[in-house]
Amino acid sequence: MRTCSSVFLCMVVLLGFAAPGEAQERKILSPRDSVFLSLDTNTISVNYGRPSMRGRKIMGELVPWNQVWRTGANQATHLKTNFDLFLGGVPLTRGTYTLWTLPSPTGWKIILNKQTKQWGTAYDASQDFARFDAKVETLPGPVDTFTIALERTGKMTGILKMMWEKTLVSATFEKSDKVRPLSPLDSTEVSLDGKALKITYSKPFVRGRTIWGSVVPNDSIWRTGANFATTFSTEADLVIGKARIPKGSYTLYSRPAENSFTLIINKKQGGPAQYDEKQNLVTAEMAREKAPSSLDPFRIWFEPAGKSSARLRIGWADRIYSATVTAQ
Repeated sequence: MRTCSSVFLCMVVLLGFAAPGEAQERKILSPRDSVFLSLDTNTISVNYGRPSMRGRKIMGELVPWNQVWRTGANQATHLKTNFDLFLGGVPLTRGTYTLWTLPSPTGWKIILNKQTKQWGTAYDASQDFARFDAKVETLPGPVDTFTIALERTGKMTGILKMMWEKTLVSATFEKSDKVRPLSPLDSTEVSLDGKALKITYSKPFVRGRTIWGSVVPNDSIWRTGANFATTFSTEADLVIGKARIPKGSYTLYSRPAENSFTLIINKKQGGPAQYDEKQNLVTAEMAREKAPSSLDPFRIWFEPAGKSSARLRIGWADRIYSATVTAQ
């Protein structure tokens, strides 16, 4: 067995007579970088990968039109803020989000997503926190390496900039202590034949997002609100549509679809929204209509239709679903 007679010889053997530079660390094509900006005593930051042009056409090709882009390279781009703010006019509570964009020849959207720590191709639209239009400008000269910047514009204001090739995409932001609760608790109640019917639910806001088919996916069970399960209690035996419901306490779910909306009354009691199909009591179909104006936030309410009946209505964004509720 041949042994190395010197440290130098061992190094030569281990390197395999590599060509100059091959044993050196390879240059990272899209290095990771972070930018920070402090407003008052708080900080906002973005961590992202920085690809370079390397002779390629970027907009419309490497970054295709009308497809969600990771807005950088490799791991998803992350935005972190330890203060509440308005970004692009959208209320954003402190926390960590992933930042994506939807480029098009006629304008860009910025997307903030609640999922974090994922690779940049693992985008899940159902986790979107907000989507909003960004400002797009043409730069006087090309930017070779994709660059994100956070610039102060005032004591409590700034601007988020994203630059590559000759495109500048930006959105203003402002620190605020008036960011509304994301999904405040609410309730609606009606008396049928002198007996109370009550629904308690959380009210999510649109926040620039596409609601039906995205935030509320088609053909999936929805908690019909946000946060904890929506609760449904009645002191009277009821009929909703053709479904009979004995007096008692329940949870309320739904199954939205492109052309239908099924209300689900479930026997499982309130708390975290953990749907159990085996606990279903009844289902009822609800009619759909176009909202006369955009409904924001989500809302559930009753419209009395006589001593013993009312119209149950569920509305958000551009849709309202309804069904008649009658005491027996």
